[in-house]
Amino acid sequence: MNDKDHGTDYARPMKWDDSFRFRCYPGVDCFTACCRDVTIFLNPLDVSAMRKALGITSTEFLERYTARIVNKATGVPAVVLKMREDDEKKCPFVTDKGCTIYESRPYSCRLYPLDTEQGVEYRFLVSQQQCHGIGEPQEWTVEGWRAGQGLLQYDEPDFHVKDVMSPEQFWEAPIQDPRMQDMILMALYDPDRFREFIFKSSFLSKLRVDGDIIEKIREDDTALLYFGAQWLRFALFGKRGILKFDREYLEQKKKEVFQGRRDPR
Repeated sequence: MNDKDHGTDYARPMKWDDSFRFRCYPGVDCFTACCRDVTIFLNPLDVSAMRKALGITSTEFLERYTARIVNKATGVPAVVLKMREDDEKKCPFVTDKGCTIYESRPYSCRLYPLDTEQGVEYRFLVSQQQCHGIGEPQEWTVEGWRAGQGLLQYDEPDFHVKDVMSPEQFWEAPIQDPRMQDMILMALYDPDRFREFIFKSSFLSKLRVDGDIIEKIREDDTALLYFGAQWLRFALFGKRGILKFDREYLEQKKKEVFQGRRDPR
């Protein structure tokens, strides 16, 4: 099924094998219009890719280019890209010639002009009146578009992180402690600060982590993201997975506690 069979029904749901017509290029009169006055949520892979393209740390990227938003229902933080503070509110990485970090652009920009909530059904995010690239002769299937835009690399990381971010996890009350919110933000969105926390604090003396995992997370941001998701499951929900407290550390802490009880100083 394709878009010409459905007239201008841009709200219709599409599955992976459905087709549509779209092409964005400088010759389209609305070129880069979609890159202004929009809310772009960034996922962890976006932050990692964009800060590498800019040659800065993830911590610096978050401070300079993003704003934190906290979900009222869960207390879980997320980050959005800050638009320029001008009348047009353009993306800071967009010029009249296009995106200056196009190869490292965020997930939402890659998926445009489509949108999805569950990753199964897709819809047009805008109409042909808003985006003149829709209806151009080039035809895609939804899955072909996902593959061509580099979206398949997001599937597995999204799976690993989704249950940590899921509202169903927070069944009692939303997280209100800013320190816990910052812990989530660090583990998922700030790999440089999280890596420093792991290797320059007492973290590894408290938890037992296999040596091969330690070596992977030293350099690989995706491996670190998986590790961060595991750590949050452990810290927030008590799901041990690959993480366990070091027995010697626990025994030492017990001795310190009992010693403190005997010695009231």
